[in-house]
Amino acid sequence: MLVSSSQAGPVIPAAGEDGKGSAEDRLRADLARRVVAGPGLWTDWLEDIDRRGLIEELLADGVIEEAAASAPHDHQLDRALNAKMTVICLIVGCLFPGEGYDGALRVAFSLPGLGIKPGTPVPSGPALSKARALSGEHVMKRLFELDAARPDPEPGAGSLWHQMELTAIDGTTAELFSNDELADEFGVPSGGTKPKLRIVAHVRTGTRRWIGAAVGGYLDGENTVADELAGTFRPGMLNLADRGFFSMSRWIRLSATGAHLCWRVKNGAASVPFKTLRVLPDGSELVRLHESDGMLSTRRRDARDKALPRLPDTTARLVCFTVTARTPRGHVKTTAIRVLTTLPDHAAFPAHEIAALYAERWQIEIAFLHLKKTLRGNRRVLRGRSPVLARQEAWAFLLVHNMITTLAARAAALAGAGPDEISFTAVLSMVRAGIWGDTCCEHCGRRPRNPLGRLLRSIISSPRNRTGRKRTSGRTAAERRTRHTEDATYTIAITPSNLPTWDESPGS
Repeated sequence: MLVSSSQAGPVIPAAGEDGKGSAEDRLRADLARRVVAGPGLWTDWLEDIDRRGLIEELLADGVIEEAAASAPHDHQLDRALNAKMTVICLIVGCLFPGEGYDGALRVAFSLPGLGIKPGTPVPSGPALSKARALSGEHVMKRLFELDAARPDPEPGAGSLWHQMELTAIDGTTAELFSNDELADEFGVPSGGTKPKLRIVAHVRTGTRRWIGAAVGGYLDGENTVADELAGTFRPGMLNLADRGFFSMSRWIRLSATGAHLCWRVKNGAASVPFKTLRVLPDGSELVRLHESDGMLSTRRRDARDKALPRLPDTTARLVCFTVTARTPRGHVKTTAIRVLTTLPDHAAFPAHEIAALYAERWQIEIAFLHLKKTLRGNRRVLRGRSPVLARQEAWAFLLVHNMITTLAARAAALAGAGPDEISFTAVLSMVRAGIWGDTCCEHCGRRPRNPLGRLLRSIISSPRNRTGRKRTSGRTAAERRTRHTEDATYTIAITPSNLPTWDESPGS
C-alpha cells in the first residue's frame, strides 16, 4: 500500500526494521518502487519476466517443456517444484556438484523465465528429494535424448572424414553412494567398497558431444549396455571403437544400419573369426568373417535358443599396423594394432589414412575425463541413494556435459576456430559464473541483458588451447610417478597379419 503526501511524494513502506523483512514485504516494496519510477522500468520488468534463463538458452528450444510433459500428471501441477523446476534444479545441482540441495535451490529459484508466482518461498532440500523421486528417471533421460538429437552447430575439425561424420563409442563407470539397494541393483567391483553404474556413450569426435548413451549396472558389462545404442547409428557415419566391443554378431547388426565401422580387434589369430581372402596393394587385407561351431554354441547358450541360425559369412577389410613412439629422452615403445573396417576400397581409403584415423577414438576418452573429473569432480559419488535417482543423476550429468560442449562448439564456429582450441574447463567456469550472474542483483533487482551473448564473447576472447602437440606419458599410475609427460614423434608402419588363408576350394 502506498501513502502519498503532497509535499514528500509517495512513500514506500519499509520492508522491516532491519531493512530486510519477509519475502512478501520485499516483493511489495520492489513493485512499489517500479510503479513510482514510471512506465520505463515497467517495460524492463516485463521483458525480464519473459526472458528465458541461461540454462534454457543453452539447451535446444522447447526441450525442457517437452520432457516435463512426459512426467506423471500430478508432477505437472501448479506447484513450486513441478516437473520443469525439478529438472532446472537437477541441472543446477550438476553444474555445482559441491553445493548442497539448499544452495542449488536458491540459485534455481532466482533464475528468470520460470513462471514462478511472486512471493513463492524457496523449497527446502528434502522437498527436492521428494520431487526427484516423483519425477523418476524418464524425464531427465527424455530431456537428454531430445537435446542430443540436435546437430552440431557447425562441423569442426575432426568431425568429418571423407565426408563421413566421425563418431566413437566407449564406456566408463561412476561411483555411487554405498548402500545395499544400490549394491544389489548395480553391483560392486571385486575388491571394491562402493557400487558403480556403467555408462556407454556414443560421441561426435569433433565436438565431443554425446549422440546417445545407455546406463546400466557395473556387472552388466560394456557390450551388453552398448547394444542399446544401435538406434544412434545411421548412414553417413563412420564409427570408431576399441577392441573390447567387437563380436561378429554386433558387427553385422551395426553395419546393417548403414553406418561404416572402423573397430580395433584383438591381435591373436585364434581370438578373431577371420581368415585372409587376399592382400591388397596398400598392405591391408580382405578377410572373411565366419562363425565357428564354438561361437554358435556360445551365442545359442546366451540367447537360450538352440535353434538360433548361424551368422552369415561376411567380408571386411583388415588394416594391421604398428605405432612407434620415440621421446627425446630415448623412450621407445611400439604397439601393434589391428583395425577392422567396412570400407573395402583401398584406393579411396588407403591403409595409412585408416591407421592414422584410429587415433581420433581417443576423443571419447577426453570426453569421459571432462564428464567425470572436470564436471562432476574427482572422487565425488553421485548423490542419488536409490537406483532411479542414481540413473536420473547420470542422465543429468550427460546433459550438462552436452550443454558445455555445445556452447564451446558454437563459440568455436563463431571464432572460426577448431573445437579443440576451446577449453572445456574454461567454458564450464564461465557457465557457472553466468548462471550466478543471471540471478537478480541484490541492489537494483535487475538481471544482465543477453547473458548468452556475453558468455560467447567471453569464451571467444579467452586464451586458446594449444593443439597439434604429440606427447606421451606413462600408462599406469606407478609409471607416471617416475616418468614425466614428454614430447614424442609417432611412426606408423603397415604390417602383414598372422591370419590363416581362407580356402575357397570346393568342399573346404
